[in-house]
Amino acid sequence: MRLTLLCLLLLISCADPNYVSDNLEKNRDQLEAECALFFQEEQLCLTTKWVKFPTESEVGQFTMHFHEKDRPDILINPKLTPHVVLWMPSMGHGSSPVNVEYVSEGFFNAQDVYFIMPGPWDIRYQLKEGNRVVEEVIQKITI
Repeated sequence: MRLTLLCLLLLISCADPNYVSDNLEKNRDQLEAECALFFQEEQLCLTTKWVKFPTESEVGQFTMHFHEKDRPDILINPKLTPHVVLWMPSMGHGSSPVNVEYVSEGFFNAQDVYFIMPGPWDIRYQLKEGNRVVEEVIQKITI
């Protein structure tokens, strides 16, 4: 009987408590994940969301939101011009041009997103001054 009580007491005392610091850590990780595409030069995060995911035969579309790292609710236009390039590193070529259209402050549409073959691709988000790429962040995707 005493052994049973002792075992029960040990099991209860070894529970993994859920401290507030654990929740804060999860929130920090989520915030960093929300800023996976960070432009160091302008100190801006880029958040994207698929409107229509592309397939081998259909074009896709996604939205682009630029914001400060700790303020995803306030959209800001980058000082430089946003561009998107689709690149297949294993084959050394890209795809058709992506049309980036300004919608409102810090909000852009990327249209005509078409991958010409299945496989691993880079989506290269660029900030350009004229024809010169000033900064680029890359997101990997497999079609």
